[in-house]
Amino acid sequence: MLSVLISNAKNNAEHVNMLLTYVLEKQINVPFKFKIKFINDLLLNVSPHKLDEATWNILDQLFHSMDVYTETENDVQLCRESIMLRKVLNDEPVPEIIKQKCTFTSFKNIFKTLNEKQKLKLFTYIFNSLIENIKHKLCVNESDYKDIVNILENMFTLLKDWKKALSDYPVVHEQIQKLIQIKEEMNWTTDLAHLYNMNKSWRKYLFEVSLSLSLCEETCLNALKHKPQLLTRHDNQIHTLRTNDAVSLRRVLAKLRVYWPDSLARHWTEAYMQSLNEPTGQKAVIKGLFVLLAANEVVKLSKKYVPNDFDINWGDTDQIDIIMRKNIANHLHIVRPFVPLDTVLWFAKGDYLQYAVPSLNAMIPNLNVVESQEYLPKLLDAPVSLQKFGLHLAFQKFKPNDLKIIFSNVWKSSNNSSIRSVIFEHTYDQICTVKHETTEKDLWQLLKIFIDNLKSEESTGIYKKLSEVANIPVSIRGEYYMKSYEYLSSLPESADCKKYVNNLLSYTPTVMEFLDEDFVAYKLLSQAVSKFDTSWHGNQYLPSLACFILCGRNEENQVQRFRKIISVIDEMFKNWDTIESGEGSQRNFDDFLSKMVYHFIEYFKRNFNLPIPVKVFTEICTKIENDLSVSENYVKLTSWKLVTTYVTLLNEFIGLETHNDHQYDDIKLFPSFGKAIIRHLKEDCNEYGPIVHHCFANALEKALEMLRINNDEMKLEILRHILNDEDFDLAYLVVSKVVPKEPRDEAKHLQTELIKKLKLNSSPFVQIHIYNDFWEYSED
Repeated sequence: MLSVLISNAKNNAEHVNMLLTYVLEKQINVPFKFKIKFINDLLLNVSPHKLDEATWNILDQLFHSMDVYTETENDVQLCRESIMLRKVLNDEPVPEIIKQKCTFTSFKNIFKTLNEKQKLKLFTYIFNSLIENIKHKLCVNESDYKDIVNILENMFTLLKDWKKALSDYPVVHEQIQKLIQIKEEMNWTTDLAHLYNMNKSWRKYLFEVSLSLSLCEETCLNALKHKPQLLTRHDNQIHTLRTNDAVSLRRVLAKLRVYWPDSLARHWTEAYMQSLNEPTGQKAVIKGLFVLLAANEVVKLSKKYVPNDFDINWGDTDQIDIIMRKNIANHLHIVRPFVPLDTVLWFAKGDYLQYAVPSLNAMIPNLNVVESQEYLPKLLDAPVSLQKFGLHLAFQKFKPNDLKIIFSNVWKSSNNSSIRSVIFEHTYDQICTVKHETTEKDLWQLLKIFIDNLKSEESTGIYKKLSEVANIPVSIRGEYYMKSYEYLSSLPESADCKKYVNNLLSYTPTVMEFLDEDFVAYKLLSQAVSKFDTSWHGNQYLPSLACFILCGRNEENQVQRFRKIISVIDEMFKNWDTIESGEGSQRNFDDFLSKMVYHFIEYFKRNFNLPIPVKVFTEICTKIENDLSVSENYVKLTSWKLVTTYVTLLNEFIGLETHNDHQYDDIKLFPSFGKAIIRHLKEDCNEYGPIVHHCFANALEKALEMLRINNDEMKLEILRHILNDEDFDLAYLVVSKVVPKEPRDEAKHLQTELIKKLKLNSSPFVQIHIYNDFWEYSED
């Protein structure tokens, strides 16, 4: 509540006085935490130096009640700053306790509220106080030194916030010099970089001491740009920097080599050489030398450290030579121009090979053709770890015809799984990237040999590539899929390849048109029969079953394919009514029908040159009628009849059209489809009675869903044609139930027209159903 009062009273001196008087008289004994919150809120909203004397005296009494003028441990810093501010601006002496305990912030937040005279008073007081604090601060240990640095940082902040030029205050520069001198004499590590980085415009003034304040690559580069002698003058500090493994001096070293090869670069090289055998900083030393030295000099240096024994004895107390060899092997690739690859190979053995990997990775891709031909035999006739680099080199630098010979020879001579994996993956990648059909087929012949020779235990890299069919060129995609499936599906469970087989199965619809018919029927789908005896395991095969049928050469072949896998359907029907598997079998068959329609539509939309499956859809319809109870499966049978009718009409429509730009949901089909729906409804009403209209409506909805006619406008267009037989009341009941009740905005006018036509039917029986179907939906 008091905070709200402060917000309302802050612009009225009388109201502020009344509020403070109330707190002094009524709230003086409240706990400190409530009192300090009120006071801090007030001081943040009211300028204390602008208060009249009476109001200030009330506030000062509150300060006394909070022990602001004593050695309190409570945080009353804002109160003390307010006291100091008022005293300074009113030319009154600041109490000693306030001087001692005040942190002397820059008062940046009230800078704009002061006039020029007040600004000068306040700035002068704070600046002089900070200088006085520094001069009287004893520096016995590094903790005292850090306190002085903090005071100087406050001074820098003051100058920056008040937009003062550092060059106008030589006393500050004098204090910086003293701090640098003390730090160097006492060998302390306190960081002074924040002083150098406080204000970018001050760096020019601090240039001479920049390396002492902020010893880093940036300040070294700045020194090289404006006064290279500065690096020589601060050589002791620079040496600490250049032998620090955690610091990168890449840009500095590059400039030394190019612009000061005979002076600074030579001096740095000598300094590095003198530090070679030091126990620390060897990484930085090697990196520095490898940038500054010529390639032939690096070769000479490296040769001195080639190990006699490539097995590292980690228990050896003298680790200097070991560390040196590791760093040489690890950084040979930074030498420019590159050293010969042989230099890296000196170290690329045994325990040292792991450290040579970065150099090998960087240098091998940069070999020219002649060098590649020279080094390939050396790399291939080497231990397994180096052989991999040889294979990478072959893949990067040699043509596909050469790769066939190289990879084939290594494959035959090696039983190492990782080598075989590299060969297989590179061959796979080459097939996927080469854009020449003859070369694709040549490489495929090689890859077939590899697949035929795969063992029961290979690397997961090979398994993964076998399952990635999408990247394979179309000309060999089918063969690749079949080879991959045969191998992966033959592996024992211990190989843990189920996920890769599932990846292949998920890709089957896309590649089915390229697969051999017998392979699909007797290998790929042979397991489907046994899998469908449970509630869900067979689902992964459903797309494959559907696409296998649809990808027949002609309608007769589609029927033949269906009959090849009909045992799967028989298995579903066999378990149709069993307690254990009935629900799963029924759901799987529904999914199978949906997948048949879904993939037919997908193939049709993508202009695949496949026959429209009228005969096989009719065959499936006959199968349902003969093997299942119609009374128990009326909706399933009728929905499939309607789907089959639609596909038949589509086939007839395409036969009559001269253009090839067909759509499976062409609106020209809808009039004839509407008539066909009426015909089916009349036939069923004659056979089962008029009450069947309700189930028929459900079947129609399911058929439209399978046909993916979900667009409200298209659905309403079909329903409009069903009402063309105005004397057939049951058609009105079906439409009333199926019509979209809350269509999209663009279809609302069609719905309105359809409802109007429904209401024109004079039959009370029809009107009752229409009211029942629409009573809870608003009519526009």
